[in-house]
Amino acid sequence: MGESANTPTPPAGGRLIRLARPSLVVLCGPAACGKSNFAARHFRSSQIVSSDQCRTLVSDDEGDQRFNEEAFSLVHFIVEKRISVNRLSVVDSTALTAGARRSLLSLARKYHVPCVLFLFHVPLEICLARDKKRERSVGAPTVEKQFQLFQEACRGVHQEGFDHVVEFREEEKDDVRIEVVFRPVKRPQVRPQTRLGSVRNSRSGRPRPHRRPESLAEPPAPTASPAPVSSSPAVSSSPDGPSPNESEAPESSKASAAAQETPQDEAGT
Repeated sequence: MGESANTPTPPAGGRLIRLARPSLVVLCGPAACGKSNFAARHFRSSQIVSSDQCRTLVSDDEGDQRFNEEAFSLVHFIVEKRISVNRLSVVDSTALTAGARRSLLSLARKYHVPCVLFLFHVPLEICLARDKKRERSVGAPTVEKQFQLFQEACRGVHQEGFDHVVEFREEEKDDVRIEVVFRPVKRPQVRPQTRLGSVRNSRSGRPRPHRRPESLAEPPAPTASPAPVSSSPAVSSSPDGPSPNESEAPESSKASAAAQETPQDEAGT
């Protein structure tokens, strides 16, 4: 990716995958299939939104499943804030249910950013062996159940509406290059705030004059007759201009909004 010094260094060759920034990447696979290691290898730590980490932030224990709702509420909150300011977000969770994937896809659609699904096809035996070696093992029954859910999910994810579905085999995960291309999304202009003197009457739709408090009113001038009353508002309307959009700053590589895959001999990088 080459965006900063703390960005992981990708392998020199192999499969090239281009992602737009902003975009939302959803990692999907059973426990111990290598999703977190893959994310740490190819993305910045700030770009990864981990459900385990959010569960830790909520409950001090990443394995406490009682707080799943609160943890994923935090996941969605962080993702929404990031993509709203043109950042790449990588959601590290199992994403094994259609509802979980749909909620993330809806969030991407809300902000008009691409949503890409990464599927990790890893044999059950490898997942079970890795889970036994983990400091926080989820146990064989959980891994087997999640593996079955993953097999069911793979049969229908291509029809769920993702901009791109990228599938990885166990032997391919370490031979991948990720390239991020900056393609900012122009947000709608913020409506200018109306100043106090141009507050509109809800019934007539016409501006109504600003009335000063009696304690601040000037004493009447000592003249024989009062000054004629003006029909114009006391304070004229002068709304503030809209906030400027984020300026485009495209990176050197050109790519579509969704993820693109390029063979090594065509990448040119």
